[in-house]
Amino acid sequence: MIDHAQFTLYVNIVQLRLILSRQEVMNGLTRLVRARPICAVARHLATSATTLKTIKEPEYLDEGGPQPGTYGLVNICAKGMDYTVLEHYAKWVHNTAIAMDIEVTESWATPAKKMNVQVFKSQSNKVLHQHHLNVYQRNVQVIGMTSVETPVFLRVITAGLPEGVELCVQDHLPEHFEDRYIPDLQLKELRKQLDALGGPSTTAKRGR
Repeated sequence: MIDHAQFTLYVNIVQLRLILSRQEVMNGLTRLVRARPICAVARHLATSATTLKTIKEPEYLDEGGPQPGTYGLVNICAKGMDYTVLEHYAKWVHNTAIAMDIEVTESWATPAKKMNVQVFKSQSNKVLHQHHLNVYQRNVQVIGMTSVETPVFLRVITAGLPEGVELCVQDHLPEHFEDRYIPDLQLKELRKQLDALGGPSTTAKRGR
């Protein structure tokens, strides 16, 4: 058994070791503070903590991804026999394109085409009814529509299509530009007569 004197000596030895350990820790901190200022130590600790929390992201996330394709000149053609309805629908298509940030280059009207509709009597050549109809056309030309905007835009203008109006979307061609002008029938007749006579003369006239 350990007597009281030995127990007291053992406790004193343990306390002395604890005191020496605390003294060594304090001496180490003192040397660290003397070697580097307190602000530098705090900055070093903060930087180390920030570095541990930082997540490295791949570089390709900051790069621009693939861009959607765009269309060139596209003509939106609306045909109908009711002039008033067709005119209002063409204006609505124009305003809808502008509201969707789609560039509208121009809008124009194509000369009306005349149709003659005849209804014959059953099993006969006798005409019962005859109607003269005018087919009007309005065109809205857009450019730069992306492959993302195009299906949405077409779905919107198709949903608002009035009854009796035919919608057509097509690429712009040179003949579409010529169709907007009213043909000169007299000039065409003169050209036909000139072709019947053998065409224009290629012989230059000599001056007297």
